[in-house]
Amino acid sequence: MTHKRLISAGFGLAGISLLTGLIIYLGAGRTIHTLQNVSITGFLVYLAAQLLIVAGLALSWRFVLRSRRKGSFALLYWGRLLRDAAGEFLPFSHLGGFIVGARAISLYGVSIADAAASTIVDITAEFLAELIFIALGLAILARRAPHSALVMPVAIGLAVAVAGGVGFIIAQHGGGRVFRLLATRIAGQGGESAALRMDRLQLALDEIYQRPSRVALAATTHLLSWFGTGTAAYFGLRALGHPITYLSALGIEALLHAILSAGFLVPGRIGVQEAAYAVVGSIFGVPPDLALSLSLLRRARDFIIAAPVLLAWQGIEARRLRVVTPS
Repeated sequence: MTHKRLISAGFGLAGISLLTGLIIYLGAGRTIHTLQNVSITGFLVYLAAQLLIVAGLALSWRFVLRSRRKGSFALLYWGRLLRDAAGEFLPFSHLGGFIVGARAISLYGVSIADAAASTIVDITAEFLAELIFIALGLAILARRAPHSALVMPVAIGLAVAVAGGVGFIIAQHGGGRVFRLLATRIAGQGGESAALRMDRLQLALDEIYQRPSRVALAATTHLLSWFGTGTAAYFGLRALGHPITYLSALGIEALLHAILSAGFLVPGRIGVQEAAYAVVGSIFGVPPDLALSLSLLRRARDFIIAAPVLLAWQGIEARRLRVVTPS
């Protein structure tokens, strides 16, 4: 096992231990009882809300894709489903999910440069929208619990994230040329193909950013999708039988993602998500065992969506291997 995988496994084990400890501490019986009270209709509404959110995410991606004629909405919906499923449930980081999603659309007519460039810009637009969403959550928190211990860490984390977002955007303008030069220096003439690929990627990035209205439209759609996650949390808590205001549900979801961003090293954020729900939920009047139930309900929803997506992807890749590999 490599050093990187060992670290990932260690964080994963720590997350599982945290999840197990939370279930024991908060009461497995109460958590299971709460989940059993969820009606099929309530869960289906919760599931449908997430599928609708994915539609918004796919639309945002399509706004920044140069070859929109080749990249249909259905293709980008599939690519987004696969990006999220791979990043959340397969044993690699979210970066792996980005790569898998870009590859998925490149198999059906979208050039590799366009797939990669649109993914990078889409991630940027989503991240900027997330910062606005977290800022809203911070404002809700400051008004509801101004003396909460979460206010200052979230504010500092938000400021750091804004600076990082600006740096990421700057790196995209001309970064490809730097990588091309590096590839040529390291590999000599053998790095020419890599250099040409980076040139095409940089050209695709430049062309996307030459249409700022589309990038702004993508970011706006992403922001609406972030509000959609708050709506899904509202439906989830309602399905669990807990009365909550829509504004509180938005605050919970926004602060949850602020905390989850710090737990990116834990595979699937196992344990981190549950602890975050328990901590943030308590501020908004959600009992810890109910918050844990919401987290488990969310994992069940995500698994139901991801399982068939990953199985279909494996089937597609297997068929491609059979075609490429001579008998």
